[in-house]
Amino acid sequence: MFADAVAKLSASIFPIFFAFEQDGSPVLSVSGTGFFVDDSGLFVTADHIMTCAPAGSTYYYYGNLPDQLSQPAVEIERVTSDPGRDLYLGRVARRDYMRGVELSRETVRPGDSVCLVGYPMAEVSINANRGAVANVRRYWQPTFVLDVTQAVVDSRVYDGYLVGHPCFSGMSGGPVFDVEGKVRGMSAATFTRSEPDLTGELTIVKNGIVLDVEHIRAFVERQRTASAGVLATRPGR
Repeated sequence: MFADAVAKLSASIFPIFFAFEQDGSPVLSVSGTGFFVDDSGLFVTADHIMTCAPAGSTYYYYGNLPDQLSQPAVEIERVTSDPGRDLYLGRVARRDYMRGVELSRETVRPGDSVCLVGYPMAEVSINANRGAVANVRRYWQPTFVLDVTQAVVDSRVYDGYLVGHPCFSGMSGGPVFDVEGKVRGMSAATFTRSEPDLTGELTIVKNGIVLDVEHIRAFVERQRTASAGVLATRPGR
């Protein structure tokens, strides 16, 4: 069902790495997922994965893994962020192998088929030569929309919807897309609760929280408008 959509989006998605020194040794890990919104290197991800690393960490783009490895790694540039919506806009200063996604203008409905994608369970280590050894794979999770919701997690407000599968650690910031490959939102968090059955035994229920695409589009368009305004006011224009 999602094969064509996966092929369409594969070049737009990448893992976000962070690096820091611990006891004199380098540490490298993956905090989440990002996706390009144009072909110039502008990308969107969740703000909380860009602030979760230890103080002094640097965030990097290592390419569109596992399809393409970028060497040397490129340091990620912050453009702007909206912590209240958990949105972060960054830029990667490369021009190769980048493809912006298509942001849908359709409203999701309960029962719609969508797919989550990201980089959970990444394994990264540093060898004796201070080189990175990594097992980083994309994870695709077809699911469906359960219901429209507004969720608040650690003061972050998610106006969007719940899906039938959880958003695993490392998938935050990844796009949620439909069978046509259009982005319908961004994976943000997992809503976990215990529900008793008729015998009183508790069942753990986990559902992914998705920020709706309308907030992503508005966030990106505000920045583009602001950037255009700055250019228009420069001398000589």
